[in-house]
Amino acid sequence: MNPGFDLVVAGAGVMGLACALEEARRGAKVGVFDPGLTEAQASGAAAGILVTRDAHAFASPFREFYVRSIRAYPEWLAGVSAAAGAQVPLHREGDYLVFDLDDRAGRERLEAKSRQLERERSLAFTVTDTLPPLLRGHCALENVKVFHFPEEAYVQNRELISALRSACGKAGVVFRHCHPERAWEYASGRTLLAFPEGSWEARKVLIAAGAWSLRLLESLGVSAPIIPVKGQMMRIPKFHGSQSMIHFNDALYLVPRGDSLVVGATTEPGTWSEGFDGAGEAFIASQLRRFLPEVSRQPLEAWSGLRPRTRDRLPWMGWLDLDRGWAICTGHYKCGISMAPLAAQCMVRLLHGEKPGFDLAPFQPWRKQGLTRTPRAEASAVLPEASPD
Repeated sequence: MNPGFDLVVAGAGVMGLACALEEARRGAKVGVFDPGLTEAQASGAAAGILVTRDAHAFASPFREFYVRSIRAYPEWLAGVSAAAGAQVPLHREGDYLVFDLDDRAGRERLEAKSRQLERERSLAFTVTDTLPPLLRGHCALENVKVFHFPEEAYVQNRELISALRSACGKAGVVFRHCHPERAWEYASGRTLLAFPEGSWEARKVLIAAGAWSLRLLESLGVSAPIIPVKGQMMRIPKFHGSQSMIHFNDALYLVPRGDSLVVGATTEPGTWSEGFDGAGEAFIASQLRRFLPEVSRQPLEAWSGLRPRTRDRLPWMGWLDLDRGWAICTGHYKCGISMAPLAAQCMVRLLHGEKPGFDLAPFQPWRKQGLTRTPRAEASAVLPEASPD
């Protein structure tokens, strides 16, 4: 029997590790379990894009939380790097948004983006009718509108996961590469989690396991309308000398990673299948053929991940069961890496009975369209796609 933990976190993606590190910094004894550990789903498969579009007015609490968290990244990332003893750079290299004016979808997305920038009082960008130098000679588009956001940034997500795990280890966090063998048991102010290698006792438990939170919640008799959304992407050889990101029609992105570019991604709701497949290859190849016909489409690497999307597209952050000390922080969809700094701070404050620093009421897990204690209904509704940026 383990002598006991102050907090056990389910999930070793960026969100779970960020929460574990935040708690461990307070001197708490923390455990993390995840059968995949650093081979996390949405975290490991992401491109690490951190874009705010220079927003200064917000139409929703979600958007405000998202932007505030990204703006906390420089200080937070410096802290993670120092704790890990390994530098994780924040690449503030800018982003080009290229819209195809000969394409109806491109024009519609341009109009939507223009309205968003006006609504959010964005200023730090320029607009031109010509391709940027890094795309000339490569891009097939002629009639374009190009937005350039010079302050946008990205982080290498795999480096971030590695640094977070190292920082957690140095802070005394204990890891288990498995799930509990059976449903948790609660008695006398402690939760018992039985693992093949021995049991853990915890004063508090935080579920931050992304799409796989569904299985944990179901084992506790909680219905969770999580929709897994598969994203497939690949790396191709880099064809330009810039470190800037590129978005085409706000649908296809290219993000530098060393001497290659991460290209993606598909959006496939409702599937639990893993791995890169023919659908992913066909989608990315068709997009590259359309926008960059002369660029090599031969993948250097290809992979996929499952993003956790809730029915109303808002994350669940709050108490699952206050009396038992069970909390949840999941459902961030494509925004987990972006929202991790502020989410970790808010959740750990909540666990300690402090004011979170941001009103979490809109993300309350038991809200309408949130968690229920009834048998799970199949999540059949597919909502229109929306981007936080």
